[in-house]
Parts: sequence; C-alpha cells; structure tokens
Amino acid sequence: MRLDIDSLRAFKTVLELGGVTRAAHKLNLTQSAVSHKLTRLEERIGRPILLKGSNGFVPTSEGRSLLSYAERLIALHDEAAAHFRSSELAGEVRLGATEDAASEWLAAVLGRFRRLHPRVSLSIRVAQSLVLEEWLRVGALDLAMMQIFVHDKEPHDLELWREDLIWVQSTDHPFTIGNQVPFVSFDENCFYRRAAQEALAATGRKLDIVLECPSCEGVTAGVRHGLGVGVISRRHLRPGLTEISDGLPAFPPICHVARSGKRLPAELEKTLMEAVSQEMVGEP
Repeated sequence: MRLDIDSLRAFKTVLELGGVTRAAHKLNLTQSAVSHKLTRLEERIGRPILLKGSNGFVPTSEGRSLLSYAERLIALHDEAAAHFRSSELAGEVRLGATEDAASEWLAAVLGRFRRLHPRVSLSIRVAQSLVLEEWLRVGALDLAMMQIFVHDKEPHDLELWREDLIWVQSTDHPFTIGNQVPFVSFDENCFYRRAAQEALAATGRKLDIVLECPSCEGVTAGVRHGLGVGVISRRHLRPGLTEISDGLPAFPPICHVARSGKRLPAELEKTLMEAVSQEMVGEP
C-alpha cells in the first residue's frame, strides 16, 4: 500500500475546512481533483474514511486513525522538503498572541518555523487582544493573533476560527439581573469585558465589577461560586456554569485572526502567514 502526501493533504484539508470546495480553493486544485484524491485514498485504504454530515465532512473511525497519521506525515514531509531547500529567509519577527492562541498549535507552528528558517529571529509576547491591537498599531509588533468581532475584520486579516460569546452564571447560585450587572472579569483591557460594556450600554444598563482577576481560573471560580456573572466563549462552558439565555443582550460573532502590521519583508510575512494558515485555520 502507498499513501501519497498529496492525497493525505487533500483529506486533511477537507476535514479542516468542512468541504471539497473550500479545500480545493486552499490547495489551488479543482474540485474534481480533490474528489479524485479522496476516492483514490479510500480505495488504497480499502474502507470508508469520510462521511457527509450536516455541517460538512466528518471522519469515520478509520478516518480518525488515518488523520492522526496524515498530520504527522505531512508535517514531517514539509519540514524535510523545506530543510533541503536551504531557506534564505532572514530577519526579525515580533509576534503577539492571546493566551488562547499561544497554545499547542502556535507552539508547534513557531517551533517548526524556527527549525526551517534558522536565520529568522522570533520573539513572542502573550497579552490580551486589546493590548495586542494597540501594540500592533504603534509598531511594537509585526504580527498579532487576537480576537475581534467578525464585523471588524480587515481585508488582509487571516481568519483562524470563529466562535460565540455567551453570558454565564453559577449553576448553584443564579442571579436576578437588574440595571447593575455584577461582573467577574480580567482588567480593563479584557476584550470580553469591553464587549459586555458595549452590549449593556445599548440597553441602559451597566457592569458592576465585583472581581477583577488576572487568571482564567480565578474568573471562572468567581462566577462558579456566585460572585457575579461572566462572559466566555461557548467552547469554554464547564460544569458549574450555566448559560444565561434570557435577560441579557446577545453578542455578535467573534473570530480569531492573524493581523499583520505590514512592516515585515513581503517574502518573510508571506511564508509565516502560510505556516500559520496550514496549522491553525479551523482550530480549535
């Protein structure tokens, strides 16, 4: 059995983006070419690897196993290919990221990028989105990975993933929401806090900051034990927290983007953005 890298890459990209059309666009292939690669891969595996779901393709149990191998094979292939191309890229990149983005994905991306391009110096700073946006504006960063509202996207932003913000309260100690909303959050640079203030302002209500804490664990504990309500992304909803579905305004959708300050040499920026796109688009 021979599993070619191009077919594995098509399989991985279809699952990441949810469909053949988007995968074909990203890979610069026709839809029929992507479909052919998937068919050929299934024939070689000898069993189904994809199912069509309501929100796009999902892997079968065999497909999940194949995806695990595909991710490692593709990463190793690309690293080897880049190594023997003897990268001439050089320069300094000042990169900022939120704690959410500066996770396993970003560490893997930048670790691989450093090995492939040893003449590029990387420095990474982790901060809140509003701080990163200001650093980018004043020239303290070259590239920032941060949260913004979808309606605030700029033309050259690379969208990494989207998600929803929700109001939450303690499951055991629910609140009756009045004009002053008791609120647990990070400091005044917190993106979620700013979003909550703006959403409430339209209804004539205000936040009453009852706990300001620098850690996610502290904020979550404050809400869970009934100090106040909070705002989190839906994927961070945990036992002990309940979504508040009535009485508070809904938030517009947010997305995580990679935004450039347009200060890097074009080839260096292009290569780094491509590395981020390959590994982080569609996460978490």
